[in-house]
Amino acid sequence: MKVFKRLIALLLVAAIAICIINAETDVFLNFGSYAPAVEEKFPQISSAISNISERLSRLTDYIPSPSEIIAMIKDEELPIDPADVATNAYIENSPLLTFYPDENIGMIVDFNTIQIFGTTTSKNKAHLIVEFTDENGESVEQVSVSVGTDNEFNKTITIPDTDGLSLDVAVYAGSKPYGQFESWVYNYVTLFKTPDGGWEMEKSPVFDNNKIMYEKDKSTKDALKSTASIQSESSSIISIATQLTEGIENDYDKVLALHDWICSYMYYDTDSLSSQETPPYYATEIVQTRKAVCLGFATLMAALCRSIEIPCNVVSGYALGVGTDTEWTDETIGTEYQNHAWNEVYVDGRWVIVDTTWDCTNKIENGEMIKGSGVSHIYFDANLQYFSNNHKIVEYSKKR
Repeated sequence: MKVFKRLIALLLVAAIAICIINAETDVFLNFGSYAPAVEEKFPQISSAISNISERLSRLTDYIPSPSEIIAMIKDEELPIDPADVATNAYIENSPLLTFYPDENIGMIVDFNTIQIFGTTTSKNKAHLIVEFTDENGESVEQVSVSVGTDNEFNKTITIPDTDGLSLDVAVYAGSKPYGQFESWVYNYVTLFKTPDGGWEMEKSPVFDNNKIMYEKDKSTKDALKSTASIQSESSSIISIATQLTEGIENDYDKVLALHDWICSYMYYDTDSLSSQETPPYYATEIVQTRKAVCLGFATLMAALCRSIEIPCNVVSGYALGVGTDTEWTDETIGTEYQNHAWNEVYVDGRWVIVDTTWDCTNKIENGEMIKGSGVSHIYFDANLQYFSNNHKIVEYSKKR
């Protein structure tokens, strides 16, 4: 009987050790690279170990630690060491929709006019069309805006008259003043009529929630950890991030380089949305397949950033436009349901909002890899106020 109990105890210890190794390293997930002889002679065994590792990781990712269990019982959040808290220089009340210096757009409403201004170095955004749409989705007016030789644009437009109480503002861009235009800012900026007959820009109903979540203390150590899916200690991930950022001196531009690579290299897997299979979201697997949905994009971004010592969080939340929702309702304003994921990256003393999924125009459809129109930057270093028009922060993921 004692021998049997000892055997059970040893098996439990071995199982716990395997779970810890699997959670903290990629030894089992990438077993073939650590045991090339086994991979060569017994590829089925190597593949089976990798598959079991992935399933085990998905299970253990959601098992809370003892300290987390205690905090859940007390309905408290785990305290963060004050020395580990990232100070956040949040930029408030800016008219810019994004703070990326090479490509940004801003809007200022003054009673019955709206000023559209910004910077773009893209040849595909040399000419702009500003469209006003009424409550019925009908176009009320379109105004053209040209980008100057200094790559800047600035135009004040009289807001068109309408019998309705609101107008949506969209901005389209093209390389020529005629022909094909693509959306740059699409129908997520709403103006509402004030009692005195003027106009104001509508504040997102989830902005206050997002501001509270965004301004919470966050640990830089947690945002640097390698996890089962955020494999920042993987040699392949480190190699990619190092090569992409070689010669770049500041962290902001390093993050930009990682963002641009993901948005040009990866493909959004629309086919997986109607499939029963879980799409890839492990960083090394995503790099190999070049396809993912939002969680995979966010996981890969976090892995690349963390691999070069730049803190990066995966943020989960609810986004309009992912399904059929195109405007906030009482239900979606209060929802805790998560249908989207993105990142916050800590650079220059602030948490920079980055959504690589929405900045990527590549997609997989009916098994075909379709190259998009290029990398967008409307969700690189996005202003929280604008970002809140279509994103609600629900959770900062720690286990993934």
